[in-house]
This record gives sequence, C-alpha cells and structure tokens, in this order.
Amino acid sequence: MNSRQLTKSSKNRMVSGVIAGICEYFGWSSDVVTILRILFIILAFSSMGGLIPLYFVASWIIPSGYHRRGYDDTRDERDYQSRWDEKAARFEEKMNRKKERYEEKASRYDNSWSQRNSWDEVRSDGRKIKDAEPVKKETEDDWSDF
Repeated sequence: MNSRQLTKSSKNRMVSGVIAGICEYFGWSSDVVTILRILFIILAFSSMGGLIPLYFVASWIIPSGYHRRGYDDTRDERDYQSRWDEKAARFEEKMNRKKERYEEKASRYDNSWSQRNSWDEVRSDGRKIKDAEPVKKETEDDWSDF
C-alpha cells in the first residue's frame, strides 16, 4: 500500500501550494515546480481563465500538508514563534532608534528656537516683526477677505 498522500505543499507555496504539492507527491524538483507554475499561468490566460476555477477547486479538495499523518507541526509553530519574536525585537529596536533620532531633532530645534527670540528681530525695513499693521479697509462693504 502506498504511504504517500497528495497534499498541498506547506513549504513551497505561491497561492495555496497545489502545484508544489503535486510535484512533491511525484518527487519532482523545485525547477519543475517553477516550470509547471509558468505553464499553468500561460494555459490559464490562453483558456480565458478557465483553469483558475479548477485550481481553486483543487486547493479546496486537496488537504493541507500540515494535517498529514506523522507531520510534526509543533516544530513549525516553535519556529514561527521564534521568527515572530525576532521580528518583533528588530521592529522595537528600529522604533527606539527612530524615537531617539526624533527626540534629538526636537531638542535641537527647541534649543535653536529658545536661543533666538524671533519676536525682537528687526526686518530689513527697520520694523520689528511683531509690529504688524492692520489692513486698512477702504469701504465698509469690502468682501475681499472672504
């Protein structure tokens, strides 16, 4: 009796792992998987999408590779958790670096702003910046401000 079972690939999947699962069942290499994927895409477009529903039916019918007998999925869960923890640690380090960089920028900006009192600066025409003159309206019915 044959102990092999046709399952979707759990490692080599692009959409759902159907083509790679078929190639794993027959023992074909990853080069053949790539060629079959390209051939499937060409045939799917040349048949005006007729093979695409067939692919999704096959992905619905063929069982997932995680549920086959003798497969240790706890190992993959641990690997997944450790990879996730590493990604989270890298992301946290990245965010801490960005936080430090923006805090430095903010403190530099605050220092430069506090050292220079812009309200007492004198413009080129001799007036201080805070001595702004109101706009004189020529008539009472001037709606140009709106």
